[in-house]
Amino acid sequence: MSVDVRMSSRTDSSVQGKNKNQTHMLKLSECDLANRAVIEDALADPYARIPLQFRAYFLKHQYAHQLPYLRQVNYIAQITFLLYFFADIFIIPDMMFWSGLSRVAMIIVALIVSFYLFKYKKDIRMLDMILPVGTVCCTAIWIGLLLFSNSPFVTSYIYGAAIFILVANVCVQTQFKPALYCSALITTFVYVAVTQLLAWQQALIFVIVSIPVWMISIHMSWNNTLNARRHFLRTLLDDWNMHTLKNLAHTDELTQLYNRRQFVQMAEHRIHEWPTPASTCLLMFDVDHFKKINDSYGHDVGDQVLKLIAETTRKEMRHKDVLARFGGEEFIALLSETQIQDAMLIAERIRLSIQHQFLHDRADHRIQFTVSIGVSQLKSHTQNLSELIKQADIALYRAKENGRNRVERYDPTMKPERKTTRAWKSFTHKTSGDAKLEN
Repeated sequence: MSVDVRMSSRTDSSVQGKNKNQTHMLKLSECDLANRAVIEDALADPYARIPLQFRAYFLKHQYAHQLPYLRQVNYIAQITFLLYFFADIFIIPDMMFWSGLSRVAMIIVALIVSFYLFKYKKDIRMLDMILPVGTVCCTAIWIGLLLFSNSPFVTSYIYGAAIFILVANVCVQTQFKPALYCSALITTFVYVAVTQLLAWQQALIFVIVSIPVWMISIHMSWNNTLNARRHFLRTLLDDWNMHTLKNLAHTDELTQLYNRRQFVQMAEHRIHEWPTPASTCLLMFDVDHFKKINDSYGHDVGDQVLKLIAETTRKEMRHKDVLARFGGEEFIALLSETQIQDAMLIAERIRLSIQHQFLHDRADHRIQFTVSIGVSQLKSHTQNLSELIKQADIALYRAKENGRNRVERYDPTMKPERKTTRAWKSFTHKTSGDAKLEN
């Protein structure tokens, strides 16, 4: 039986290790129905607007997924702008010196700025705008070269402006409006040059040709940002579902404590971290006369009692303690790095806190309840979880025998009784069944 528990624990630990690699965007406290409705409404929105409470997650998600692409496309664009110098040699040879000087200077500045921003800045909005802003600057330099050139090919070369509009828009992944503003600036520079270089008939033809290019590139930019939003919202919804399902698998629905399976997994891991700097103790407790409470006041009141006990006990637990509902009216807690004397004090504090709690039924009758607690101590690395639980169960039964509403510490002189709590029966039945299946 104990061998099966350890094997099950190792399997669960490996699964847990895999799950740790799957980082969640959402916190568990954010996985409520209200937030799910907000995410679904955002997905149904034609513009896929990111809800305010998730914008920081969106930017973080974009940074993680778009950073390599943005870095690559920025360096490719810089190299392309530099290579166009060889086109300038043939098309505007009179501006060859200024073309080379301005392009090299622009590329040096762009490389320094890009290297610094990509290395030290984590804001995807800033990184997303490096290429559009750089393209605006490159357009201004190129237009200046054309305006000062006397080459007869300038009127044809101006049609190359389409590449600047495309680059400024197609590579945008996160923000649409800034890309739109950059496109407007590029278009303004180009159209100013067109009015200076072309006759009105030629300028009209240029406008007719360039407007579809401008519109298509803007549409592609909008689609990029819209698809990025929708992808994030779908990922967020998947994360909500995964987080919720994982929580349901590990959590008792009524009390919101760990369930027995999760407790066994976590406790097995803790008690095998040997040697520990201090002792490890285990508390097992259940509600005194719980059946009488259910019979007298109904199961709804019984559920309220269990929820109140869970809430009260949780407040008395430390962050490192593992508290769970073990089954029915039974609860269990593993206190790591805790001496037996401290565990007894914690158990007594829990007992007193629960003793002072009460509920009212529909007739406004005051309902009070108590718990009995058994305490056991891990004394050797050869002990396993099932042995520790059995000892706590024996101590719990002794507390019941001695009048209930008390704490008992396990002593080797205590003999196992024929009667045991339902938690222990359920635990041993489950592990024995699993062992048979493996055999």
